[in-house]
Amino acid sequence: MSLIAQIVDTGDVLMTIGASFAAGLSVALVSSLAIWGGAKYVDFSQDGRGVAAAMSLAVGIFGLLATVGIIIFGIVLMVSK
Repeated sequence: MSLIAQIVDTGDVLMTIGASFAAGLSVALVSSLAIWGGAKYVDFSQDGRGVAAAMSLAVGIFGLLATVGIIIFGIVLMVSK
């Protein structure tokens, strides 16, 4: 067991696991916002609820921009190391 401890730094491995979990969860949440906003925009528009449709569209655009931003941030981090 001490040979494995010498080869792999368990602290770094645990930090990597935590960071990848947080990144995966954040991408899933903001992309879900984009999908929800787009779907609700269509629903509200068909029902004639303009203000609710506009707010849903804003949420969808925010989710889309946040998803793209997280992806770009991840690529920048990978390239810079």
